Amino acid sequence: MRPISFDYRPKRTAWLDYKTGRGVTDNGTSIRPKIGERRKYPNLTDLLDTAHTMGAERIMLTGAVPEVVPGKSHWLIAKTPGWKASGHWLNKPVTGRFVNELSGDSLEVRTVEEWFSTSDLSPMQARDAWDVTARVLADAIPHAVMALTPASTGANAWALSLPKTIGGRRPGGKGPVQGGEPFELEPIPKDIADELHFTAGQHRIEHLTTGPDRCDCGDCLALFDAEATPQLETFSYVDGRFMYAACCRELGTMPAVRLNRAAAADLLDRDPYARARYYVRFTIPDAWDHVGLLGVKHAQVSAGWHYPNRPGTTFETWADAVEVKIARDAGWFVQPLEGVAFRKSRVLDTFAERMTRARERVNTRPDIEPEVRRAVAAALRSMLIQTIGNFASRLRGRTVTVWSVDEIPAEYADTMQRYGDAFTYEMPGREHNARELAFYRPELAAQVWARARARVLSSPLGGGKTWNGGVLAMGPSTLIGINGDAIYSSVVPNFAKPVDPSVPDDRGGDDGKVGRLRIKGVLHDVPTPTGLEARNVLRAKAEAAGVPGWESDV
Repeated sequence: MRPISFDYRPKRTAWLDYKTGRGVTDNGTSIRPKIGERRKYPNLTDLLDTAHTMGAERIMLTGAVPEVVPGKSHWLIAKTPGWKASGHWLNKPVTGRFVNELSGDSLEVRTVEEWFSTSDLSPMQARDAWDVTARVLADAIPHAVMALTPASTGANAWALSLPKTIGGRRPGGKGPVQGGEPFELEPIPKDIADELHFTAGQHRIEHLTTGPDRCDCGDCLALFDAEATPQLETFSYVDGRFMYAACCRELGTMPAVRLNRAAAADLLDRDPYARARYYVRFTIPDAWDHVGLLGVKHAQVSAGWHYPNRPGTTFETWADAVEVKIARDAGWFVQPLEGVAFRKSRVLDTFAERMTRARERVNTRPDIEPEVRRAVAAALRSMLIQTIGNFASRLRGRTVTVWSVDEIPAEYADTMQRYGDAFTYEMPGREHNARELAFYRPELAAQVWARARARVLSSPLGGGKTWNGGVLAMGPSTLIGINGDAIYSSVVPNFAKPVDPSVPDDRGGDDGKVGRLRIKGVLHDVPTPTGLEARNVLRAKAEAAGVPGWESDV
């Protein structure tokens, strides 16, 4: 089953500032909003009417789009005379869908944050960033175009990056490949797909200081005592550069083979780098004083995953081979009980290499306005991240808005949310059709997520360094938190500093390559964050401050 790329027709777009309603069309024509009587600024209906008058099929909002607060009114859920809601998506990134009651024309409402990781752009900057992203993507991946979302754009680019045949040859070593078999991907069996959905986590999100947001299971011990150290001399923010691109090499895919206890143990001992995942029983060493190494699903499933680190405790979980190797190398006792082995393939290599090349080209373009250049790099990052996530997507549903709780069907009552005077409920997504099923590869997503988690713990360094960086190379009492491939701590780790051969005994490990952990920002003399909200505030301030003398990329 080979993924077949889709043909996307560009949507006519109105790029509008949320507050003022002013903006530009795709061709740069200025837009002034149609504002109703006795209003200084446009409301949602005004924005819809303005965009419709300009012939737009989509609104892309920039600027101060309101944050959504549970229980409070949602800016997208409002009475819109002349327009009928046709199934919003209210989780981030939000998508509003409307139909004009007179003409029947459809109009989508999205935010530029979905693509550029920020809404702090002018409409003209956002449009320019979109156009540059489209050109850079097409240069790196022939025939690739911008689709409705970063996920669908990336998935299409992946399909275009796959080989047409395997096993062919280039006569004389030159020219087009001749012969070979058509490239196909075997569908993933339902039992393995279901198992992956239930047992493969995504990002590691963990707060490591004492306080309300530390896991309270009793087996996740805090590493940083916020009461003893209420003030930090240093707060550092480190994260991975285009991390997923470094996690796509020779992944495993179908056909998969289930392994019993003996076969799993044999494979793990014989080839610890095999493309495999194992159901393991592990015991944390009695003298362990660092972070947990293997994720375990909470007893309360809705609470997600946690990473026990209490010495002497034993748990069972599914883990990728790369994570199992790190745990065993650290002296943990890990016993495989069963497993699944995949066939090594280069199914994502070309796509990752091309996305990396596109990103490098953007960062070497001084002619592009800095804000636009950062937005384009962020768009490429969004495409990569969301493409990986899309491999495990079972198609999202849609949000239905009603104005009375009595209108909510009983079978969807558990999804009800209130926003001011309105109520919403979630309609489930449909099943994949045959063409979409070819893009459904949860085994790829699970491996990339696992490799990214592993690189945060132990990461190779540049500059000829023979040791690894990452969380395990840091003092445990300096660690404040982990969020995906971000590390927050009370020191500036040497491994995240730029490589500098001119410095004697240089310890820097960031040579600018993708996958490297690098410093994003540093603050001094700030309160110790006891919870996620305070930590996120410090992260944003640290990124804004950066590091004097260093220019950090996206």
